[in-house]
Amino acid sequence: MIAATGALRASAIAVGLTAAERDQAIDRIGELLVAEGLVTPDYVAAMHAREAIVSTYLGNGIALPHGTSEVQDTVLRTGLAVGQFPAGVPWGGDTARLVIGVAARSDEHIAILSRLATVLEDAALCERLGSTATADEILWALTTEPEATARPEPVAAAAETRSVRIANPHGLHARPAAQVVERAMAFDAEVTITAGERTANALSITQVIALGANTGQEVSVSASGPEGDAALAAILEVLLAENELS
Repeated sequence: MIAATGALRASAIAVGLTAAERDQAIDRIGELLVAEGLVTPDYVAAMHAREAIVSTYLGNGIALPHGTSEVQDTVLRTGLAVGQFPAGVPWGGDTARLVIGVAARSDEHIAILSRLATVLEDAALCERLGSTATADEILWALTTEPEATARPEPVAAAAETRSVRIANPHGLHARPAAQVVERAMAFDAEVTITAGERTANALSITQVIALGANTGQEVSVSASGPEGDAALAAILEVLLAENELS
């Protein structure tokens, strides 16, 4: 649960916003983060810098812009700000209707993104939150523990499995998760990643983020199918990269 008195407060949620393009939406969310005392104005520039590296659009009309790791000193405390854009905001080739700004010190963002991703996997809920007229419904949805969902079906027993410790300096937050999904999509294979009690389909960015896997954590990657070996190698490259991949 994301405590309403902690990471997300009602005052940090704005509904019925409009923005002609992505940068305007990020500026609006940045203003909310600053007004909540979560970040300094310099963090907003870092949000734009992150977006220039890789899109933080997650699917289901949701985007999670956040700053780069180099600007931790601009984060005053961990928290969220939520902007609802009912008419939608062009986000690359997609359209975002709910934009959630994330500010976190150290690795705290991993746990926040993990909880958010679990909620945002529900397409019907995301659709409702993108059009509701009340901030209270958004607050309730993001601060109430979601019902448990079934774990993805494991890949076939004949699949190749490798257990590794994540070396990627950013764990499996938005950018590495997006890289995992991008590489999984390039192969005719079924791939799952398991971290502790959670298992994710490598084709779902929300499931990958929801693993909450951090640097140094052991994960198991299983792949099957005609190109399973190649898919496994490509995803391990992301997990074991000691520097950010381009």
